[in-house]
This record gives sequence, structure tokens and C-alpha cells, in this order.
Amino acid sequence: MKYFLFLFMIGVLLTGCGKKTEQTGTNASSFAFDSTDIKTVPVSNPNQSFSLQYNFQKGKDYQYRLTSLSDDSKTIKADTTINQHISQSIVYLLGLNLTNVDKDGIMEISCNINSIKLDANANGKKVTYQSGNLKDTLQKAQFAEYEALVQNPFSIRITKYGEILEVFRADKIVTRFLELKGAPSTVSADEKDALRKNIVEGALKPLLIQIFRQTPQSQIAKDSTWSLQQPPTQFLIYQLQNTNTYKVESLNKFNNDKLVTIDAGLNSILSGKDEITNQGTLYKFKKPTTTAFGKIYFNLDKGCIQKSKTNTVISIFYSMEMKGPKGMQKGNSTENIKSSNIVELL
Repeated sequence: MKYFLFLFMIGVLLTGCGKKTEQTGTNASSFAFDSTDIKTVPVSNPNQSFSLQYNFQKGKDYQYRLTSLSDDSKTIKADTTINQHISQSIVYLLGLNLTNVDKDGIMEISCNINSIKLDANANGKKVTYQSGNLKDTLQKAQFAEYEALVQNPFSIRITKYGEILEVFRADKIVTRFLELKGAPSTVSADEKDALRKNIVEGALKPLLIQIFRQTPQSQIAKDSTWSLQQPPTQFLIYQLQNTNTYKVESLNKFNNDKLVTIDAGLNSILSGKDEITNQGTLYKFKKPTTTAFGKIYFNLDKGCIQKSKTNTVISIFYSMEMKGPKGMQKGNSTENIKSSNIVELL
């Protein structure tokens, strides 16, 4: 799931309800995203307090379009100079339906990825994929990480403050993935369980946290701030500690609904040594720089995110030294990664 993982791992750095869109016959316009700001009008009391709570309604189909765009430019200089450039866009059309609310207010929601469209360009080599358009078995195997997700419902449990407690009923996705890959029937239960966990943590959760962002449990108002520390992760040779930051910019009206505009940011702390030796090559890193920013529009009346746009820029530089036939050989690598994630309630 390399395309998905790349986009949503860096993307985490930060107009109503429609009818369910089926995979077959999805119009091209369904994948056309809108990156503009939402046009709003002022409310009479912009400083009033409120609570950011998710409040999905039974019987309503909530349709989202999630778009991830990335651009990765890398230059390696040694005896020769190598330039690499990868750009890609991937769009998910996702349907959500509330199935149950328990006595503690925990919501169970059925999720269905209706369609996926991928366009990528790696150094001039183009790759395209759209679910529902593949007939060839080999092509389906090539894009199994996407094909297995489409029209294969799973469920989640979340709090009214957007904390995802559980992602479950993903077994059919695992079964479909193994079928598409032509895996032997001897795949063990442990191997299937490991694959299920990988799909949940590496694919489904990064998708869902774009729609369900944790909100504070207290009343807030204009200029209120809060933060959410993420679990530590490994990034290159460093230990990375990310903290998502949020600040209420304003309270406005959108189509007669109250809409909260939230500024989103990211604080990143890298720790660890700047050098590593691997297979006789010494790598010396400069600590990568990360910039992340964005806006989240939360619809108070609908009790869900109306739209969000988050952007991340990462710059990486390291030098290389190794012994060669002609003595010490040196080189360096510079990489710049830009990504944008756009979430739209349709």
C-alpha cells in the first residue's frame, strides 16, 4: 500500500448529505476536488462558546471525497547527478452510515469506500487506476491494495469527540486482497491477522482520521487552542514526536449552519544521532525540516467536518561517504516533499 501510506502518513501532519455513489459508472466529475475556501457570512455573536461534537444521524448517508496530492523531488549527486520526480493524486469516495449509538454515546458507523482513482507520474512513467474499470486479473493483482478496499464495508466505533476506538469487520478486505494476489489457501490464521492489522493501521485509520479529528471535551470559543500528541514514530534515522495543534479562527454561517473555522498546525521534534553507517557507507544527515498548516471547517449543526485542507512540506538532506576503487567517494542527496489533503462533505 505504498501510495496510500506515503500520502496519509505525511498528510496526518496535519455541502450536505447525498445519496450513495456506487462503484460502477462513477462519473469523472465525482473525482474533481475543490481546494477553495468555504465562503461564509458572519454570525451575530462570533465570540459565543460551543462544543465540537460529532453527531451523525441515523438514516442519513454521509458522503465524503478525500483527495491527497503529493510532489516528491529528489536530487542525488555523486559521480553523476540523478534527478527523480514523483507526483501523484489519489481520490477516495467514502460513504458513512450510523448504525448504532450505545448508552455512553459511542457511535458505531458503517464505512464503505465506493470508488478510488489514482494518477501518478514517476520520472515520466504514468500510472493510472480507477476502481471498477479493471477486467484483467493481472491488473487487479497489481492494484490489489485498492481493489480490496472498494465496495467492502467495514465498521468503526468513535466517541462524540472524534476519538476512533476501534476499526473492525475488515476481514472481507483481507480475504479479497489475498484472492486478488492469488495467495495460497495455506495462509495461516496468524498471517491473516497480521495482514488485517496492517490494513487497519496502515490504510483505513489514516483515511478515517482525516474525517474524525479529536476535539476538546470542554466548551471552546474564538481563539481557543488545544493540542494532541501523536505516538512516537521512526522517521529516517530519527525518533519523531509530532504534536498536532489547533486554534479556533472564527465562527460563521454556511448555508444557515454554524461553521467553525480551525487553524491546524504541527510541532515536530526529532531526536537521535545524525550519522549512521550502513553496508560500509557513512550517511550524515541534517535534521529534516517540516512545515505543516491547514484549515478545518467543522459544521456544528450537522455535527461533522464540512471540509478540511492540510498541507505539509518536508525537506531532507544527507551526505554519503564510502571507500571505492579510486579511494573515498562522496555524494549527497536533497529531497523536497510537498503534500496536500482535502476532505469534502458532498
